Amino acid sequence: MWEYVIGGATIFGLIVTLGAWLNGRMTRRVMIQHFKEVEQHFERIERYFERSDRRFEEILREIRRISEESNRRFEEMNKRFEELLKKMDERFNELIKQHNELIKQHNEILKILRTK
Repeated sequence: MWEYVIGGATIFGLIVTLGAWLNGRMTRRVMIQHFKEVEQHFERIERYFERSDRRFEEILREIRRISEESNRRFEEMNKRFEELLKKMDERFNELIKQHNELIKQHNEILKILRTK
């Protein structure tokens, strides 16, 4: 009778051992597949970051180009404004001279009229 118990326990032990061994192999395969998928995701993320870095560099280059162009245009505008301001100053000086001249003439006329 003990032979049957020991034989049954042995067969049960073999079945449990076989199941554990198969479970370990399947778990190993699943883990390997999972790690490969995770690695692929990391590679995709890395490529995405590389593309993002390139695009960011392109955007920065374009911003620098636009900034330089804007600075150049503002410098040209400043030069033009300086020239216009110089011309305006010259014209105002001329007008002031003319005005002073007219005031002198007016004062002379008034002087002449007062003396008469």
